[in-house]
Amino acid sequence: MIKLNPPKITPYWLNEDRKLCDLVSHNKVLGDLTLNTRRYEDVSERYVTELRDKNSKILGYEIFSFEDFDKDLFGYSIRVNPELRQRGLRLGELLRLSSIIELFENKMQKLKIYSKDTAIYFHSKYKFQPDITSFNDRDEALKSIINNPQKGMEKFIQSALKLLEKLQQNSDPEFQRGAIKETNTIAKDYILKVLESKDGDKKYPFNYGMGMELSKDTILKNNDFYNNLFRQHGIDYEI
Repeated sequence: MIKLNPPKITPYWLNEDRKLCDLVSHNKVLGDLTLNTRRYEDVSERYVTELRDKNSKILGYEIFSFEDFDKDLFGYSIRVNPELRQRGLRLGELLRLSSIIELFENKMQKLKIYSKDTAIYFHSKYKFQPDITSFNDRDEALKSIINNPQKGMEKFIQSALKLLEKLQQNSDPEFQRGAIKETNTIAKDYILKVLESKDGDKKYPFNYGMGMELSKDTILKNNDFYNNLFRQHGIDYEI
């Protein structure tokens, strides 16, 4: 059993209407870690959460912004130092948990990202769902499913193939837009099936990125899942 140091959360206010959080977490290998959020100097209206070790070395970061019009949090980039990614330290998970806290503390409704192809399954493990909005991303998602004919995935392949064929035969703008929603459903179910299998992310790769989202409602429905992750990282926070 891992003994956790007493965690703390120190929220503070920015411009009277923006709540950011400084966090302390504990890692069984690296010891105490800190996450500090501040304005990102390179681009106005963006923020960066930096993950540091006890020597103040930056181990990873996430850049995000608050989209007040839609009440969404938008994540532009999440990175962990390359030499730490394959060590099972769950640093990317820790950064993801910090953005979930930002979402709740600022009363936002969704966390939206654009995932590169190699990170789609990483985000899916934390309940993100496909949120494709462009025709190109729609077609590429369907092609990724079709071009990976693994046993047990036949129904998803057939659904993707039929939809892509219809898209090639019908150029009506309304139909083309409506097919995006159907593609999101097919991709969502496909990803859930892949995650049931061992090393599924390696066996069923996507060849193109896509928009993804995590809604506040989804987090609330899975609060035990997230609260357990907070406890594992020694973060004194509960949904």
